[in-house]
Amino acid sequence: MRRSYLTLAALFAFGLCEAVDAGLDVEAPIPANGNMELVVMEAPGCVYCTLFRRDVLPAYTASPRGKDLPIRFVDINDEAASAIGIDYPVDIVPTFVVLKNNKEVGRIPGYTGPEFFFHTINYLLSTAP
Repeated sequence: MRRSYLTLAALFAFGLCEAVDAGLDVEAPIPANGNMELVVMEAPGCVYCTLFRRDVLPAYTASPRGKDLPIRFVDINDEAASAIGIDYPVDIVPTFVVLKNNKEVGRIPGYTGPEFFFHTINYLLSTAP
């Protein structure tokens, strides 16, 4: 899964792929068969964490996705971070982890802007098991 995500990220970064026209129903509700949440792993002093909170968080919480998929912020240095059911360690902050029943179903490592975040989160949710 990590390799496919990295390939997808590279395609987005170089403008070779557009998620908007990928045939994904980005407005479809999240399947109700399980508890899902978005966990944002961040650290004190993280500039990109602050940018995410400023540029994306207000729009996300007001969106249908934000209402269906609650967001939780966790300090990477906090003991609570080790209790989250992630597949492998977080190497970069912020990292956005989609959990279903406390198991990771996808992640976005790092923050590169609102457009990339919304495209990628929609892709992760539309392909989540």
